[in-house]
Amino acid sequence: MWRLDADAMNALRSLGPLTAAAHAVSERVGRPWMEASTNGLRLSERQLPDIFAAAIRAARILALPYLPEIYVSGDQMWEAVTLGTDTSSFIVLGSVLTNFSGDDLLFLLGREMGHCRAGHALWKTVLQFVSGRSHAKRSIMGEGVLRLLNPAKLVESAIDAPLMAWARHAEITADFAGLLVTGQESVARRVLQTWTFRSFPLMKRLDMEAWSDQEQASDETMVQVAEWTMSSTPYLAGRLKLMREYARSEELHAWRAIVDHWTTQENSKKATAAAEAPHIHYGDTRTEATVRLVCVSCRQPMQVPRAALAGTQTVNVRCPNSACRSLLAVRPRGSPSSPEREIRSTA
Repeated sequence: MWRLDADAMNALRSLGPLTAAAHAVSERVGRPWMEASTNGLRLSERQLPDIFAAAIRAARILALPYLPEIYVSGDQMWEAVTLGTDTSSFIVLGSVLTNFSGDDLLFLLGREMGHCRAGHALWKTVLQFVSGRSHAKRSIMGEGVLRLLNPAKLVESAIDAPLMAWARHAEITADFAGLLVTGQESVARRVLQTWTFRSFPLMKRLDMEAWSDQEQASDETMVQVAEWTMSSTPYLAGRLKLMREYARSEELHAWRAIVDHWTTQENSKKATAAAEAPHIHYGDTRTEATVRLVCVSCRQPMQVPRAALAGTQTVNVRCPNSACRSLLAVRPRGSPSSPEREIRSTA
């Protein structure tokens, strides 16, 4: 975690009433309401499988104990948000962001998995729900300076200010997580620039040397003041400076050495398995890699790895239909109790 992110989260947790409200809203109302209102596609092995596979990879590298649900929504096309609770979160990607591919997409997903890993989902839900924020660019100056003369607005701003401060620092933690997943600073810079300028064509026309000069010449003090009053996300110039520092840190190099070691092991195993695997003709039902079955309770089609049914022991298979979830006992062919495959429900 970015050290200022950790400090800001501790400051939020010290606000007892706000913390209690955060848990109550997030667990009882926030996540169910937010997830139901995403109005998007839920990713799976069948729905946008390339993005789903990249999400699994990012989650494994960051050692998440579970895979968050991932949605693609067209409502806010350039937004990516992570919401939920301390123990259960989900990610919503704007539809335009699916134009990223390869390592760029992996960095983007790594960032959101970083939010999950750091425990940001709870407070991001508060940011979206409790304070009535409908857009990440909302600022405490959004209704003008005179709003601060209103006592009610003073109370609201007292809540907004620490939330917005934390939100800016949380994005730096997420950037670091994305860099940890990909290990490439150039990828991180490209994605963050494209995301900030919200234009893929514009990125092809940028003069990177001119941008680097602008980045170096930025007034850090004025940038910090502008961020504090105008934005809940960090400005790009300072963000990329921190990214450059982290890319050269001993901490990142140590973690990447571990990731690269196990990635090499994984690729070696996959190559060996591919070389040793027999050729499979998928048009021949006798040599397909999976066996097609049907749930006897709800008639949901299922696929079971053929290797799992190669023996003679009964195999328990859970129906994938969320409304059914029956446990089916499948007796393979060759079982002493039955010459044919037999399926029965034990739900």
